[in-house]
Amino acid sequence: MANRTFKVYGQAYAAAGDVSVTMTVGGVEVFNGAVNDSTTVRDGQPTTHNHLWTYTMDENTEGSLAVTVAVTGGELCLGQTEDNLHYTQIIPSSWLNANAELTADTQTYLATNIGQPLLDAESAGLYDKLVAGTATVENDAVNILAANSKDTRDASVYEMLNDLRDNLEIDGVALSEVSTASDKAGWWPIVQDGETLTYDWTYDPDIDAL
Repeated sequence: MANRTFKVYGQAYAAAGDVSVTMTVGGVEVFNGAVNDSTTVRDGQPTTHNHLWTYTMDENTEGSLAVTVAVTGGELCLGQTEDNLHYTQIIPSSWLNANAELTADTQTYLATNIGQPLLDAESAGLYDKLVAGTATVENDAVNILAANSKDTRDASVYEMLNDLRDNLEIDGVALSEVSTASDKAGWWPIVQDGETLTYDWTYDPDIDAL
């Protein structure tokens, strides 16, 4: 098993010294220390996208996870998070764009290069349809593209994750301004010295960011 790496972004400010964070995910402490930025003064709603800290979790970790972020030493504005180990494409987009029509030749190429296990996992019998040349754009393109996007995972590339945070509270007080799915994914909680942010994090590494 490999570890997936998470990079947390946002901004922080300490009048002296550093802003420090203790973060737990699913009851496990994943980070404890000073953040990388303690000098960015906030002016209104936070927008500065600095890398604050990094942590790792087992690549199989996903689902509903309870998170706590305890802050000392100053103010922390918690932005978005990037992670790695996302699927890569088998056939590049350049070829797919140049061969959008499902001719007999392109269907043979797709079947040969993507393979039966991935194709049939998306739609039973899809591989045989491609071999026979009977697949259609209307009925099968979505499943072909989905199968093609599930090659090996890449540890070198980071993507912004769909950071769904529910039940956001600071020291037990709910953040009432956060209600819609877009708010939950894009809201930057502002946590002051001595405060603790808690939320329920729905994590799926294969759901694109909003």
